[in-house]
Amino acid sequence: MKLLSREMLTNEQWAVLRDAPQLVIQAISASGGSPLDSLLERKAGAKAVEDGRNNDHPLIRALALPGEIDAAVSNVAARVRSADTAVDGPEALVQRATAAVAQAAEVLRGVGGELDLYAYREFILGVAREVAEAAREGDFIGLGGHRVSDAERAVIASLSQALSS
Repeated sequence: MKLLSREMLTNEQWAVLRDAPQLVIQAISASGGSPLDSLLERKAGAKAVEDGRNNDHPLIRALALPGEIDAAVSNVAARVRSADTAVDGPEALVQRATAAVAQAAEVLRGVGGELDLYAYREFILGVAREVAEAAREGDFIGLGGHRVSDAERAVIASLSQALSS
Protein backbone atom coordinates (compact mmCIF):
# COMPACT_ATOMS: atom_id res chain seq x y z
CA MET A 1 0.00 0.00 0.00
CA LYS A 2 1.38 3.38 -1.02
CA LEU A 3 1.21 6.11 1.60
CA LEU A 4 -0.13 9.52 0.68
CA SER A 5 2.42 12.25 0.02
CA ARG A 6 2.28 15.99 -0.69
CA GLU A 7 2.69 15.42 -4.42
CA MET A 8 -0.56 13.42 -4.54
CA LEU A 9 -2.68 16.35 -3.29
CA THR A 10 -4.03 19.51 -4.86
CA ASN A 11 -2.88 22.82 -3.37
CA GLU A 12 -6.30 23.25 -1.75
CA GLN A 13 -6.21 19.79 -0.17
CA TRP A 14 -2.68 20.39 1.05
CA ALA A 15 -3.62 23.74 2.62
CA VAL A 16 -6.42 22.06 4.57
CA LEU A 17 -4.07 19.40 5.96
CA ARG A 18 -1.20 21.83 6.55
CA ASP A 19 -3.20 24.52 8.37
CA ALA A 20 -5.23 22.32 10.72
CA PRO A 21 -2.41 21.73 13.27
CA GLN A 22 -1.92 25.47 13.66
CA LEU A 23 -5.64 25.98 14.25
CA VAL A 24 -5.53 23.22 16.88
CA ILE A 25 -2.68 25.00 18.66
CA GLN A 26 -4.62 28.28 18.62
CA ALA A 27 -7.84 26.69 19.89
CA ILE A 28 -6.33 24.83 22.81
CA SER A 29 -4.02 27.64 23.91
CA ALA A 30 -6.99 30.05 23.94
CA SER A 31 -9.26 27.72 25.90
CA GLY A 32 -8.14 28.93 29.31
CA GLY A 33 -5.26 29.93 31.50
CA SER A 34 -3.10 33.00 31.73
CA PRO A 35 -1.30 34.77 28.89
CA LEU A 36 1.90 33.05 30.06
CA ASP A 37 0.13 29.67 29.89
CA SER A 38 -0.96 30.45 26.33
CA LEU A 39 2.57 31.41 25.36
CA LEU A 40 3.98 28.18 26.79
CA GLU A 41 1.27 26.17 25.08
CA ARG A 42 1.84 27.76 21.67
CA LYS A 43 5.56 27.12 22.00
CA ALA A 44 4.90 23.47 22.88
CA GLY A 45 2.54 23.20 19.91
CA ALA A 46 5.15 24.60 17.54
CA LYS A 47 7.66 22.05 18.82
CA ALA A 48 5.15 19.21 18.46
CA VAL A 49 4.52 20.16 14.83
CA GLU A 50 8.27 20.41 14.18
CA ASP A 51 8.73 16.97 15.73
CA GLY A 52 6.61 15.66 12.86
CA ARG A 53 9.85 15.67 10.86
CA ASN A 54 10.68 12.42 12.65
CA ASN A 55 7.37 10.76 11.77
CA ASP A 56 7.29 7.59 9.68
CA HIS A 57 4.55 8.93 7.41
CA PRO A 58 5.72 11.10 4.45
CA LEU A 59 2.69 13.38 4.70
CA ILE A 60 3.39 14.22 8.34
CA ARG A 61 7.07 14.81 7.58
CA ALA A 62 6.06 17.23 4.81
CA LEU A 63 3.72 19.12 7.17
CA ALA A 64 6.66 19.68 9.50
CA LEU A 65 9.01 21.27 6.98
CA PRO A 66 9.99 24.82 8.01
CA GLY A 67 8.53 26.47 4.90
CA GLU A 68 5.24 24.62 5.31
CA ILE A 69 5.01 25.56 8.98
CA ASP A 70 5.66 29.21 8.11
CA ALA A 71 2.98 29.15 5.41
CA ALA A 72 0.48 27.56 7.81
CA VAL A 73 1.23 30.03 10.60
CA SER A 74 0.81 32.96 8.23
CA ASN A 75 -2.40 31.60 6.71
CA VAL A 76 -3.95 30.78 10.09
CA ALA A 77 -2.99 34.16 11.57
CA ALA A 78 -4.90 35.86 8.76
CA ARG A 79 -7.90 33.53 9.20
CA VAL A 80 -8.33 33.98 12.95
CA ARG A 81 -8.58 37.73 12.81
CA SER A 82 -12.03 39.23 12.54
CA ALA A 83 -12.89 42.23 10.37
CA ASP A 84 -11.89 44.66 13.13
CA THR A 85 -8.45 42.93 13.42
CA ALA A 86 -9.29 41.45 16.82
CA VAL A 87 -8.33 37.81 17.24
CA ASP A 88 -11.22 35.34 17.31
CA GLY A 89 -12.41 34.35 20.76
CA PRO A 90 -11.92 30.87 22.25
CA GLU A 91 -15.28 29.52 21.07
CA ALA A 92 -14.71 30.67 17.49
CA LEU A 93 -11.20 29.20 17.51
CA VAL A 94 -12.52 25.84 18.73
CA GLN A 95 -15.16 25.88 15.99
CA ARG A 96 -12.53 26.72 13.36
CA ALA A 97 -10.16 24.01 14.57
CA THR A 98 -12.89 21.38 14.76
CA ALA A 99 -14.14 22.25 11.28
CA ALA A 100 -10.57 22.21 9.95
CA VAL A 101 -9.74 18.75 11.27
CA ALA A 102 -13.09 17.42 10.06
CA GLN A 103 -12.33 18.81 6.61
CA ALA A 104 -8.82 17.31 6.76
CA ALA A 105 -10.28 13.91 7.64
CA GLU A 106 -12.69 14.24 4.72
CA VAL A 107 -9.79 14.99 2.36
CA LEU A 108 -7.87 11.98 3.64
CA ARG A 109 -10.88 9.69 3.28
CA GLY A 110 -11.26 10.89 -0.30
CA VAL A 111 -7.68 10.59 -1.52
CA GLY A 112 -5.86 8.53 1.07
CA GLY A 113 -6.18 5.28 2.91
CA GLU A 114 -6.84 4.20 6.47
CA LEU A 115 -3.12 4.40 7.33
CA ASP A 116 -2.99 7.99 6.11
CA LEU A 117 -6.00 8.97 8.20
CA TYR A 118 -4.64 7.10 11.22
CA ALA A 119 -1.23 8.83 10.98
CA TYR A 120 -2.83 12.25 10.59
CA ARG A 121 -5.28 11.67 13.46
CA GLU A 122 -2.47 10.55 15.77
CA PHE A 123 -0.36 13.54 14.75
CA ILE A 124 -3.18 16.06 15.35
CA LEU A 125 -4.17 14.55 18.69
CA GLY A 126 -0.50 14.37 19.71
CA VAL A 127 -0.09 18.07 18.96
CA ALA A 128 -3.28 18.79 20.92
CA ARG A 129 -2.05 16.83 23.94
CA GLU A 130 1.36 18.53 23.88
CA VAL A 131 -0.29 21.95 23.86
CA ALA A 132 -2.74 21.04 26.63
CA GLU A 133 -0.03 19.60 28.86
CA ALA A 134 2.44 22.46 28.41
CA ALA A 135 1.15 24.61 31.28
CA ARG A 136 -0.67 23.86 34.51
CA GLU A 137 -4.09 25.49 34.62
CA GLY A 138 -5.32 27.07 37.85
CA ASP A 139 -1.98 26.94 39.65
CA PHE A 140 -0.50 29.53 41.98
CA ILE A 141 3.20 30.17 41.42
CA GLY A 142 3.60 26.66 40.11
CA LEU A 143 1.68 24.92 42.88
CA GLY A 144 -1.57 23.04 42.45
CA GLY A 145 -3.71 23.30 39.38
CA HIS A 146 -4.38 20.72 36.70
CA ARG A 147 -2.11 19.51 33.94
CA VAL A 148 -5.00 19.61 31.45
CA SER A 149 -8.03 21.78 32.13
CA ASP A 150 -11.61 20.69 31.58
CA ALA A 151 -11.86 23.20 28.70
CA GLU A 152 -8.77 21.69 27.03
CA ARG A 153 -10.16 18.17 27.48
CA ALA A 154 -13.38 19.30 25.82
CA VAL A 155 -11.47 20.73 22.84
CA ILE A 156 -9.45 17.52 22.45
CA ALA A 157 -12.62 15.44 22.63
CA SER A 158 -14.22 17.64 19.97
CA LEU A 159 -11.17 17.26 17.72
CA SER A 160 -11.09 13.51 18.23
CA GLN A 161 -14.77 13.25 17.33
CA ALA A 162 -14.27 15.37 14.21
CA LEU A 163 -11.41 13.15 13.08
CA SER A 164 -13.39 9.97 13.69
CA SER A 165 -16.71 10.83 12.03
